[in-house]
Amino acid sequence: MSSRDGRTFGHIKGVEVGTIFTSKAALAESGVHVLRQAGIHGDAELGAFSICMSKGYEDNVDRGNTITYVGSGGQDEDGRQISDQSPDSGANRTLFISCETKRPVRVIRGVNDDNVYSPSHGFRYDGLYVVEEAKMKEGKKGFKMCTFTLKRIEEEGQGRIPIRRTLTLGKLAKMRKQARTG
Repeated sequence: MSSRDGRTFGHIKGVEVGTIFTSKAALAESGVHVLRQAGIHGDAELGAFSICMSKGYEDNVDRGNTITYVGSGGQDEDGRQISDQSPDSGANRTLFISCETKRPVRVIRGVNDDNVYSPSHGFRYDGLYVVEEAKMKEGKKGFKMCTFTLKRIEEEGQGRIPIRRTLTLGKLAKMRKQARTG
């Protein structure tokens, strides 16, 4: 595949929903999500082209066809939330715009042991979603978070999002810890 800039609303020609990419580099090369670090790729005036979900923020909630996605910002280099997010920051602003325009946003899921919808390896393109709601909300740590509700666009020929049904060591440890603390 040739390099693509990913500045497309909708599917990337030649990339099927469900395609798994072995690395962020391969994902970027495909044009599905071109940013190798940031989770939101968009244009400050047009809106978001894609989001990539992985471990990131504890306030993310993934229910497959509906996602509560937390914007970017406010974390230290260790990934701890230390301040409010801003709705005016570039990446967050693109998702607020997408809520207004209802342009489709590509969703990519990366490995996350806490999410049954995430792939067991690599990054999977899971299709198009629409930002149904965008708001500021207090997060689990008490900071203001940019929170976006995305709903999957149902299309003919698009299968269900796969579910991992395996119990990982990380999940088992988390379950044991929760059982001890009540």
